Amino acid sequence: MCRIIGVFFILWISISSALASEPDFGKFDGTAVIVDLNTSTKTIYGNHADERVNPCSTFKILNAIIALDSGAVRDENETVAWDGVVREYPFWNRDHTMRSGIAVSTVWFYQELARRIGEKKMAEMVRVAEYGNMDTSETLTNFWLGGGSLKISPNEQTDFIAKLVCNQLPFSLRSQNIVKEIMRLEKRDGVTVSGKTGSCGGIGWFVGFIERDDNIKVFAFQIRGEGANGAESKKIALQYLIKGKL
Repeated sequence: MCRIIGVFFILWISISSALASEPDFGKFDGTAVIVDLNTSTKTIYGNHADERVNPCSTFKILNAIIALDSGAVRDENETVAWDGVVREYPFWNRDHTMRSGIAVSTVWFYQELARRIGEKKMAEMVRVAEYGNMDTSETLTNFWLGGGSLKISPNEQTDFIAKLVCNQLPFSLRSQNIVKEIMRLEKRDGVTVSGKTGSCGGIGWFVGFIERDDNIKVFAFQIRGEGANGAESKKIALQYLIKGKL
């Protein structure tokens, strides 16, 4: 499934346009990168595969791994108390764990994890992970959000997810496995989908991996335009990935 040399992840890429029809991006300016880890085939749709933008809440994947590895939280079920500040989404306004927080993309929870990790450790670990432009110079609790300093391309998103799937990120096996488990969204008809949405700055992300039998594909879907958000990107991605296309 994963072609590994030493501790480095090596992906021999062939760009293919032969896989079924394109995703239906509708009114949005859409980009999708899909990598088959069994065949090392990469398929790209759209025009922004190499353009870096803010990762938005897709950064919660790496944030969670760093939090576990650094001891900012004990495990995915440790509860962090709500600070009492009422925010826009009612389901954010309660105590959360890493598991519940990633499921509903609770921003304050992952901002608290960033505070516990600290600026120096966060910057070091983002560089070690070679995540996007590796720039955490913006405020510790906002550098991955809209207008922040951290940026990543769809191609880089799939590289990162592929390393996670193959347990080849420079973090403990335990942390990688926990985060993959809490990313799981659904399992039906022999297909398991794991992923994370992200919404900020007019961008909608959905990144993750899909498992069908012994085949694993990693993906990054991104949409732009009026109404673009992670939920819309996820809807487009699942329509394409699950409805018999791949």
